[in-house]
Amino acid sequence: MFRNANSSAPLLRLYSIVFLFVLSGVTQAAYITVDEAGMDAIYAQTSFANTPVDIRLGSAIEHVDPGLLTLDSAAKWSALTSAHYGSATTVNFWFLDNITWCGNNFIFYVGCGETPGNDFVVESAYADSLFNAELLAHELGLPHNSGSNNLMDAFLNGGTDLSSAEVATIMSSPLVQFDNTGFFIDVLPVLVVAVATQVDAPAVSVLLLLACFAMGYRRLRYGLKSGISGMPLAVR
Repeated sequence: MFRNANSSAPLLRLYSIVFLFVLSGVTQAAYITVDEAGMDAIYAQTSFANTPVDIRLGSAIEHVDPGLLTLDSAAKWSALTSAHYGSATTVNFWFLDNITWCGNNFIFYVGCGETPGNDFVVESAYADSLFNAELLAHELGLPHNSGSNNLMDAFLNGGTDLSSAEVATIMSSPLVQFDNTGFFIDVLPVLVVAVATQVDAPAVSVLLLLACFAMGYRRLRYGLKSGISGMPLAVR
């Protein structure tokens, strides 16, 4: 559903995704869930003809701020979008614990973003390929569009279809870029956490350098440990 944006963003419209079923109080820390292949399939369906759009995921980032684990005010929305990572043509997928505000207060929001825009916020538990694809389409300029098989239906109904008119709107977005491999959209997953859970790469490299001196000829390799969909995780 659409509503006028607050005064801090007069040129944008906030959109929200509402979960209409009451759950039995299940809560857990945010985590990143991005099905790149599933989103690629949606943005390469037949209505795109010979202009499929590749969804390119960047390396996941941890954004450390305990005050932003829950989106519950316009001030927090402003804080999130002001911390945008990457260029203006990079879409940030923000994953956090809970959303209770998107233009107004409501406890069953599970996603919030701008149309158009380059940031959206989602509760991790609901972030599958269909949901993420719909949220991204809002960022690309699409409003809700009712239809049992339509991706942009206001309800999460499992539909994936995009009309030729909707595809035309998507292709006109500045977020859709082009290189020698074709059209693409850069997407950067950002996990909001209270405390950093990973070790910064510089600190790891110093430890390994010392280990190399101690071990003589033995060669060591290192990497950032991540349990998030196999994507390397950087701490900011």
